[in-house]
Amino acid sequence: MIKNDTWIRELANRGGIAPFEPQQVRRVGDRPVISYGLSSFGYDIRLSPNEFRIFRHIPGTVVDPKNFNPENLETAALHHDDSGEFFILPAHSYGLGVALERLEVPDNVTIVCLGKSTYARCFSGDTRVALVDGSAPTLEEMSERAQQGELFWGYSVNRFGRIIVTQLEAPRYIDRDSLLCITLDNDYEIRCTPDHQFLTRDGRMVPACELRPNDSLMPLYRQYQRGYEMVYQPLNGFQYPTHRLSDEWNLNQGIYQDAPNTHRHHIDRDRRNNNPWNIIRMEAQDHIKLHNDLNYGEEFDPVEHGEAVKAALERKRSNPEWVTHYSEVQRERALAFWRSPEYAERREILLAARQNMPEAQRQKHREAMLNYYQDAQARNRTSELSRKAWSEDTSGRHERQSQYMKATVDRLRTRHDVTSEAVRKALHETGSIRGAARYLNCDRSVFRRFPDEIAAFRGVASAGAAQHPNNHKVKSIRELPGTHDVYCLTVPETGNFALDAGVFVHNCGIIANITPAEAAWKGYLTLEFSNSSSADCRMYAREGVVQLLFFEGDPCSVSYEDRQGKYQNQNEEVTIARI
Repeated sequence: MIKNDTWIRELANRGGIAPFEPQQVRRVGDRPVISYGLSSFGYDIRLSPNEFRIFRHIPGTVVDPKNFNPENLETAALHHDDSGEFFILPAHSYGLGVALERLEVPDNVTIVCLGKSTYARCFSGDTRVALVDGSAPTLEEMSERAQQGELFWGYSVNRFGRIIVTQLEAPRYIDRDSLLCITLDNDYEIRCTPDHQFLTRDGRMVPACELRPNDSLMPLYRQYQRGYEMVYQPLNGFQYPTHRLSDEWNLNQGIYQDAPNTHRHHIDRDRRNNNPWNIIRMEAQDHIKLHNDLNYGEEFDPVEHGEAVKAALERKRSNPEWVTHYSEVQRERALAFWRSPEYAERREILLAARQNMPEAQRQKHREAMLNYYQDAQARNRTSELSRKAWSEDTSGRHERQSQYMKATVDRLRTRHDVTSEAVRKALHETGSIRGAARYLNCDRSVFRRFPDEIAAFRGVASAGAAQHPNNHKVKSIRELPGTHDVYCLTVPETGNFALDAGVFVHNCGIIANITPAEAAWKGYLTLEFSNSSSADCRMYAREGVVQLLFFEGDPCSVSYEDRQGKYQNQNEEVTIARI
């Protein structure tokens, strides 16, 4: 059971926390500080100015946790300015500090240390993050899924201003803190700590508390073309396929370096799942054959696409029934087009185009037909097809025409049972209108009934479809009452990520290791920090650095003191690993 401020105060009175601050301190004199002291369900301890050590690599050495070399930890200098005393934790580095307060833990209590949101710069747990698999989970959901080992990829802006795909790491709960509500011009609301930084359209990082209405933020514009997600690149105004960005991430990780560089294939055939593990490279001809083969219903593992595709195609080519079926389908469609009243309007347009054909193009068609009929085999083949289609028994010709047209319309044409959901799924599965018609076993004219689905598939707005909303200007800013659970994540590659609201924000750079203090432990905690951002960070001494949470249960049979733990009674200095 987590303990409240009344219980923590009683513990401090018995010497459990020393020195003890019975309230939250946010200012010392005229100088604002990172808050420390007692909160509703925790206590924020301070960083000691005595010592801070930074890990450094010594060429030719390997870090051995059983025999740690102290030379790998370099003592950091304590700096001073008008903001206070501080150590510098370099970008992409690891450091050890020590708590200012000494603890004495009861034998029925365990203490857990969590990083403070001031160093993390966080969001409310219901904030949604834009992921390249087409989903937008909340930070709280991502934190739970990450504990099960799931990995996430999202969008970032690199140092050259180009939007890229990058891995989002360590989504996690940080603390409780006060929040601002930033409303954008698309009516999305972003709830974040006042110091959380937003990437502006001109490339600056600006804290939320300094944003003003009509400020322009760096936008994430996404739309779909032929079922593929396209990302707007602010540098040049072009749309770029997300699956290509994921392929670039694979290349940067040394994946598929020697693979063909023509086509990218979605392994699970979900065109909106652009996770890098779902993208493989293929030769163009194999990719096209693969999709054509799968559209005819034969299933096999796309990862083993090479020999499997070739073998499947060979089986199809050697199967007379399949060849006959394909030829009959094409023949029936052609005959239906030239005879069915359903296509009268389209036939008139086509005939008018032929009548107005330029003379050069008409001459080209004439020469092609003459060349074709100079071949005796071609003439015989055409004659045989004509005899097969129309027997010399003219008395039954119209009856056969009527029967044929009725069967064709019944089998392929209208499909009034097709729904908009079915059309969206078919377009998504096949990637083309022709393929979707084949998938649904209907004529392509069926899709005229679904203009919005077709427009969305093609990446354009139809008369009935909403225009893409704006999402890059600040509409309003207001403070939210009380304190709230806050979460964040880390992006080592770029230090920023995109929210589902359509803007880019700074990531959480400082990660405090979750350090436990066991039952009956005494001493000064050694605190572990890592700076995963691309900028150096100040670690302020004598100011709040981590929050302690107290969990009470039944007294343990063997406490840390009973077993004479090796870290008992630590001094106010950095303690390295012991064996």
